[in-house]
Amino acid sequence: MSLPGPALAQSATSAETVELPAIEVSGERKSERDSLQPRGGSLPQPQTLNRQITQSATVVDRAQIEQTSPTGLLDILATVPGISVARAGGIGGQIYLRGFSSNNFRSPLFVDGQRFRGRNTLQLNYFSPGEIERVEVIRGPASVLYGSEALTGLVNIVTRTPSGDPSGPFRITHGGSSASFGTAAKSVATDNWIEGAGGGFDYLASVSGRWGDDYHTPLGKAPNSDYKSLGGSLKLGYTPTAGQRFELALRHYTEEDGRAGGVGGAPGAPYLKVRQSPNDVTMGRLSYTGEFDGPVKKVEASVYANYYDTTLKTNSNTINADGITTRHVSSGSHVIGPLVFGGRAVGTIPWSFGIGDVKTLIGVDAFKENRPGSKGWSRVTTFDPGTGATTGVTFSGKAKNGPDTTQANAGVFMLNEWTPVEPLTLSAGLRYDWFHTTSELSPLPASVRPAFVGNNTTDGHAPTGSIGAVFRILPNVDLLASVATSFREPTNSEMYAFSATTIPNPSLKPEKGLTYEGGVRFHTDDAELKVTAFDSHYRNFLQTIAVSYNGVSGFTQSQNIGKAEVRGIEAEGTWQATRTINLFASLTYLHGDNKTAGTPLPFLAPWRGRVGAQYAAPDASYSVMAVVDWATRKTRIVPAQEFETAGYAVPKVYTTLNLGNIVSPQLGDTKLILGVENVFDKKYADASTFVNVAYDRSLTNPLIEVGRNFTFKLQHTF
Repeated sequence: MSLPGPALAQSATSAETVELPAIEVSGERKSERDSLQPRGGSLPQPQTLNRQITQSATVVDRAQIEQTSPTGLLDILATVPGISVARAGGIGGQIYLRGFSSNNFRSPLFVDGQRFRGRNTLQLNYFSPGEIERVEVIRGPASVLYGSEALTGLVNIVTRTPSGDPSGPFRITHGGSSASFGTAAKSVATDNWIEGAGGGFDYLASVSGRWGDDYHTPLGKAPNSDYKSLGGSLKLGYTPTAGQRFELALRHYTEEDGRAGGVGGAPGAPYLKVRQSPNDVTMGRLSYTGEFDGPVKKVEASVYANYYDTTLKTNSNTINADGITTRHVSSGSHVIGPLVFGGRAVGTIPWSFGIGDVKTLIGVDAFKENRPGSKGWSRVTTFDPGTGATTGVTFSGKAKNGPDTTQANAGVFMLNEWTPVEPLTLSAGLRYDWFHTTSELSPLPASVRPAFVGNNTTDGHAPTGSIGAVFRILPNVDLLASVATSFREPTNSEMYAFSATTIPNPSLKPEKGLTYEGGVRFHTDDAELKVTAFDSHYRNFLQTIAVSYNGVSGFTQSQNIGKAEVRGIEAEGTWQATRTINLFASLTYLHGDNKTAGTPLPFLAPWRGRVGAQYAAPDASYSVMAVVDWATRKTRIVPAQEFETAGYAVPKVYTTLNLGNIVSPQLGDTKLILGVENVFDKKYADASTFVNVAYDRSLTNPLIEVGRNFTFKLQHTF
């Protein structure tokens, strides 16, 4: 749970504001607001993540997810200020959070408050929107509480949790089923869940599936953007006494999809075709939450294990000026694991020493990643450049192409929030991390083996800290300021990456960040607006440079030589203008520089935002929401890295109909959710989309976003 100070307490609900019902769920207050109700006059706050009161955070709740019927997690995150999307296919891709990509471990993903590490390129593919309760995003350094990789913030997916009362006899309490269709990719999705409780226990079981063809763009279909996925989960909770809860969560998800473009897929077909076939994850977690009367008022603890397994299939063509394929490479890679297991324990201690009140958070977390070496195979076919006739075929059988590696981490942290006088709350946090990274020596080619011998075990450490303050200058106005450090320990795969021309570097140091933030929060009974300005400085960035090895040139190595600066502004607000009308908007400005090279950072949109309005009928029979997502033209680029992208404004309209109210009470809680996205079939590419500048612009380079899409969803809940 978060540690809100008095400055961030929600205002009392006025007579004009729609008061939302809530129920107690395992000691946690859970809103029942859905897409038929107004969004309200306050911005939702994270419930699962511990965070500092000065940190900027955005929550996309279940009601917003339900009303927009997103295809995948990327579509949900695209609505968050400070995040832009680098799409790779129908459900695949990465995000840029305050300028840095999840692909390079700088925008980490958490699930139910636990680190989710193992597939930085593919991690957003694994989650069906139907199984998500809400998505919490912290913007700004979060290393003090969450350790490595949280340089610019983090994303936390909160999966659905049982909502039944565990007291009384056992019974089925809730359940539901939904089916949806989208025209842009002829996509179909289904989500089915059932909940029960009694005898001290509660449970939630769910199954989700998604299928889609190549999606439509204004320039035609995006080849190799299709997908299919199927997953299931079970959460079993036990409440022995009031205020105590144990929960076992099990989850498995398998998916197959193609990369139409983006990271690992640019420039796309016909030059490159990459597929995950299949891409699996199996997850398990055991958690405990307890409330006490002693000095420690609350304890949250959990252990988890995640296992990944992916087979990549790649077809690469070399095509000459006459359009004839002169070389075709078909290859595969079985990425085995990693198996990652870890845990986290946090205690909350409120206390006082005569000058105001203090709330102290003390915690420890740890993980270990066991990453076996991948196995690869390939088939190379050459063709006559004039006639296209086959001239040769070379086949390499499946063989292990990398050593087994491990990385272990343990961190301890403390966060204090002190309110010496009523208008002021001060925050100070400190953390220390230890890392241990290893690599086996087999199989290694003779060219790089000497670089490993004696260097295949390394230890590292990193301290981080933060200070901040909230000052309530007026009853409805808060000022916020903070200074925080952050870091990213190089991963085991980065330290020991090798090839015939790549030399490992086990002496890599952590990348480090220093961020200054200031902001203002305006809040009334019916409205909230938060504006944050930040300036982040980074050093020891990893870059690949040319080196000589044993007197021989032609090698490359990762080294800590990079410096970067990102500064920007983020704004987010909502206004319940009347009992039925809500207005909302967000705005982000980013300016980033590679200070080492003296060039702009790539893939950053200078200005982007969202503006929208919602009408919710007083009798909750229907609601309508209209949204415009927009961005300005990106011209501040390095031509050797990327193309310019044009500005855009893309309108979307969504409607939720309560069929139990409109058609017949016998239908109960049955909703028909309709949408039209990209109403005018606008051709545009997100500024974060990865390109391959060695090839011409095309539909997939940079990858064009989805065109006009009509969505239909029928959902019944009992």
